[in-house]
Amino acid sequence: MNSFSMYFHGGSGNRGCEAIVRSTAAMLKNTFGKSFVSLYSLAPEQDMDEGLSDVDRIVGVSYERDSLARQLSHADKIRIKLYSRVSEKKADEYYYSLFNRELPLSDGGLFLSIGGDNYCYGENSSMTAFNKTLKALGKKTVLWGCSLDNNVFTDYNVADLRTYDAVFARETGTFGLLKEHGFSNVFLFPDPAFTLETEYLPLPEGFVEKQTIGVNASPLIFRYESGERRGIGIKAYERLIEYIVGNTDYSVALIPHVYWKSCSDLKPLSELYEKFRHTGRVVFIEGEYTAPQLKGYIARCSAFVGARTHSTIAAYSSCVPTLVLGYSMKSKGIAEDLFGTSEGYVVPVDKLKDENALAAQLDALLSDIGGQTEKLQSIMPSYKKKAAEAAAKLYELKLF
Repeated sequence: MNSFSMYFHGGSGNRGCEAIVRSTAAMLKNTFGKSFVSLYSLAPEQDMDEGLSDVDRIVGVSYERDSLARQLSHADKIRIKLYSRVSEKKADEYYYSLFNRELPLSDGGLFLSIGGDNYCYGENSSMTAFNKTLKALGKKTVLWGCSLDNNVFTDYNVADLRTYDAVFARETGTFGLLKEHGFSNVFLFPDPAFTLETEYLPLPEGFVEKQTIGVNASPLIFRYESGERRGIGIKAYERLIEYIVGNTDYSVALIPHVYWKSCSDLKPLSELYEKFRHTGRVVFIEGEYTAPQLKGYIARCSAFVGARTHSTIAAYSSCVPTLVLGYSMKSKGIAEDLFGTSEGYVVPVDKLKDENALAAQLDALLSDIGGQTEKLQSIMPSYKKKAAEAAAKLYELKLF
């Protein structure tokens, strides 16, 4: 039986992370037949709550430094001190590697690092330590469905990236950057979440199928504002909803996609709901639904405006015309791969010029909503097929 392990997963409280796990596990089992799939998770309780049907084992990975510090041997303390004289990162790597001693890594099979944009948030010693532990055990590793910006390619990150036996980029922009930096073991396949199943729950009162515009907002977008633009993001969303309610016959469905307490979508969406609930035209999908269930709500929208990448992937893959409020390579890159351009499809957060920008872009999208729907219907079958073929490429590479 083939064994596969997904690792550096932050937890299913982020439904995008959940979507990657679900779709990848299903893809592996569809391609390889009877297989054993493990998930190494930084938040295992979230994954157990979601009932990930194609995952056979969930292994909790903890990097709570205080708990380990109490268990350090005298020899470990000396090693850490010696490493710190060379480099703090080397000391951190050794420290984090100690967490991996008790993990069942030897029977994990092929390891897929599934944190698609983990490298975009700086140099990560714990991730590098995990990769080094796997390579010391002789494991094959794959960076799966990644997006990388130019600032990722520091010497430290490049050294880590070169340890992977293969890198699967999810859009052409990342693929091109990897090639520019001399990587040869690189393959281009769409995000696996394009293949995610859809679960349809009953619609709440006020949510009329194909007469409702879905809206997703993330607190992350406000972290990308600066200077005179600070605060413009929430105002842009307010102008967006005012435009929909005042100038169209559509209702609005506020749809979260991340429930992590540190950056929950519920906060900005609840603020918007309280501001506009009196209109009778705004519905809040405030329960904690799974990724397939949220995709079911998004699929029944007429159009969608989203900040979370995987909320927009749920819309694209359901052939729902979509406007993305983007803050990274992945948003722009996915739109360019789908449509040949990001113009008219992605509004970069750092280039919001005024608070009417989202409303204006949605107006343009709605003016050709039929054409946009037809465009997605023509693109999506082959695009989803290509995403599903990523597992076949793994088979071809004989990494398992």
